[in-house]
Amino acid sequence: MHQPVVPFALIAALALLVSGPILDGQQHTSGGQASSSAGVLEQGASAVRTVEGVSGGAPADPVTVNQMAVAVSSAGATGTGTPSATPSPSVSPTASPTASPSGAPSAASPDAPPVAPSAPVVAAAKDPSGVVETAPIDTTSIQTVGITWPAGQDVATLQPQIRTKVGDTWSSWQPVPQPDSAPDPGSAEAARGRSGTDSVWIGSVDAVQVGFAAKSTAAMTDVKVALVGSKAATTQAQPAVWRPSSTVSRAASARPAAALATSAVAAPTIITRDQWGAAPEACTPAVASTLVGAVIHHTADTNSYTTVAQAEQMIRNDQAYHINVRGWCDLGYNFVVDKWGNIYEGRANSETEPVIGVHAGGFNTGTLGVAILGDYTSLVPSAATQEALAELIGWRLAAYGRNPGGMMTYTTYGGETSRWPTTTTGTTVTEPVVMGHRDVDYTSCPGDGAYSTLAWIRDRASKIAFSEPLVQALYSDMLQRPVDPTGLSTWTAALMAGTGASALGDQIAHSAEYVNRRVVEAYAQILGRTPDPTGLATWSQAIMSGRLRVEDLRGQLIQSDEYYARAGGTDPAYVARLYQDILGRAPAASEVSSWVSQIPSRGRGIVSNGVWRSLESAQRRVNEAFGIYLGRSADPTGLSTWAPYWQANGEDALRAMIIGSDEYLSRAVSRFP
Repeated sequence: MHQPVVPFALIAALALLVSGPILDGQQHTSGGQASSSAGVLEQGASAVRTVEGVSGGAPADPVTVNQMAVAVSSAGATGTGTPSATPSPSVSPTASPTASPSGAPSAASPDAPPVAPSAPVVAAAKDPSGVVETAPIDTTSIQTVGITWPAGQDVATLQPQIRTKVGDTWSSWQPVPQPDSAPDPGSAEAARGRSGTDSVWIGSVDAVQVGFAAKSTAAMTDVKVALVGSKAATTQAQPAVWRPSSTVSRAASARPAAALATSAVAAPTIITRDQWGAAPEACTPAVASTLVGAVIHHTADTNSYTTVAQAEQMIRNDQAYHINVRGWCDLGYNFVVDKWGNIYEGRANSETEPVIGVHAGGFNTGTLGVAILGDYTSLVPSAATQEALAELIGWRLAAYGRNPGGMMTYTTYGGETSRWPTTTTGTTVTEPVVMGHRDVDYTSCPGDGAYSTLAWIRDRASKIAFSEPLVQALYSDMLQRPVDPTGLSTWTAALMAGTGASALGDQIAHSAEYVNRRVVEAYAQILGRTPDPTGLATWSQAIMSGRLRVEDLRGQLIQSDEYYARAGGTDPAYVARLYQDILGRAPAASEVSSWVSQIPSRGRGIVSNGVWRSLESAQRRVNEAFGIYLGRSADPTGLSTWAPYWQANGEDALRAMIIGSDEYLSRAVSRFP
């Protein structure tokens, strides 16, 4: 979510330690090749991704939150914490702060006694360069800070900065991340909250000082410094339990039952809210009717956390900042993933419902907000983290039949941080189903390092989301029987290892079972009988070896003397029978006379080939394929697109396009949940 910030706690620690949807006439393809940087966890390996495991569910120490009003006076900052409660208008609206020779603001009173973190007010004054600075604030019990202001206030010139103190040494001034997430316009959370920066993890430091390059007192009106403190859990670590999603249960909820959805895909290991010590929701977030996509973020906090307990503490502090400072119902994210690949449940009920978060302004509704804990501006997430993201996203999107590798059309109403304007009519945009925060909001999130892995995550999540349902659907559609356990495990493993849906369909299409069935069907339809052993073996071998396309067997049989005799033994009767069997209709008199006139000089093959390879025949073949694989007929646009494609490329190519589509994958999940 955040813009990158230099991790002050790390500085201190170093000092101490030295295929796309079929949309009738449109073909969309999913993005990207698999990233070589992303590893794949061995199937059946331990679900616990870090040696510490997770906390055993004992209640965490309470999180303390205080918001200090920044009181600007004309005098230097006193550090007493007892200035006038009325900000002085001493900062000129036209004054331009000047930087010190080092390029950073100089301290107004860095050596003043720190203000207690529980104080209601912190004094602030302009330093010699014109920058407004607060007195030092004691942060020995604080790990997270942020800056807030009233919603709608113009703070373009505020430019907050902070520096931290360890012992007698102050860090350099660093910018505070500007806000890049906001509730959707018109939502209950938008009405509740204050605007503000993203939270900043400062870790274990002795004091913090805040500076502002504000050019007018108006920008400083009702500005507050938020301080969040907690203790890391000290309970004995316990491993999380791997469980399929069907076992995920929740207490009774006020959410609409229609929003609940389960997935055939096994749930990844998830550290629950009880385990990481979440506070209760402050209000009930809205729930969307479905999930249509996922947005990947990074928190831009330090990467120097060394235990799961520390990671949990960071999440607890962020939740407290979001609830008590920003006024949101809960943690803004639906899930958080740490640098070892541990997954943490974020917003309550996000495992079973499309709970609307606060993570991507204008795109919160219907999307899954997942944040990587840490700063991935340049660092590439670990293989375990990438795998966890793919497992989580594949699992949740599969419950709603969404292809993580596809594209989506989304109507956004804009928002405070959105790339699209706030509007009551909405703006329709096309985005990847799995996207980075920067794709929809003005931000660099999730950092270049994380963003570079999105293509691999999409591809991997698609395999996870659709592997078993896809195998079951292909067996049902192509072999007309349920898949056996061996076939399910074999082909699922192949898909997970990288075999594409179209490649799997092609292998089934050239199996003896499939080909023999198609030969028997063709004999029954064209000749009205079962094939003799020799005919079955001959035609099956020709198809399996690639000498004959399976759909062209019917074209071969209609040329036979047996078919001619069965039609009535005359040329007009032959033409009439061809039209009925291949085109499903009787020929017009002119069509009969035209074909009959050509037979004496060109033979019956001119009729059989002409009828079989005609555009009208191709349209019927397309509708046959759509009926088998999509359960519907093609619309006129689809027919005009795919009938010529069938003529040029054949049934195998058309089938590959259909079974690689979002529509087929979604239908597979709905048929085999």
